[in-house]
Amino acid sequence: MLARPNRPWADAANPSERPVDVADCPNRITEAGDGTQGAYDERPSLEEGEVMPLYLTRFSYTPETWDRLIKKPEDRRAAAQQYIESVGGKMHGFWYAFGDHDGYNLWEAPDNVSMAAVAVAIGAGGALSSIQTTVLLTVEETLAALEKARSVKYKPPGS
Repeated sequence: MLARPNRPWADAANPSERPVDVADCPNRITEAGDGTQGAYDERPSLEEGEVMPLYLTRFSYTPETWDRLIKKPEDRRAAAQQYIESVGGKMHGFWYAFGDHDGYNLWEAPDNVSMAAVAVAIGAGGALSSIQTTVLLTVEETLAALEKARSVKYKPPGS
């Protein structure tokens, strides 16, 4: 079992009860001990130097699913949490929204295959009209990608 840091913002049973204190948020920018700007990521390590990737899932229910939920309202957070925990991950949030998507989940999983398994299983259940999952990169990962991009010798088509 992976050791998890104390993250009260992620463990509140009711998302509306989570503290709104940036000191408790992941990926926050902090001042390093030497007075320079530093950064850290509170996600658990898989191996030394590795962290579990974060994923953002956007989903929409079918009209039939909304009809069932209207007739019998149900809090789907526990179900979503069970799905991600079955592959060794953790749910960080579950929200409903106005707009292009009915809801959003923020979760971490050990790897892309594990997250894909959860997304495929949920999508195959028939309750959703759409599901899209995006791997989120840390600022450090993006900076590393930018560095590596320097060595890629891209040529546009037809050039």
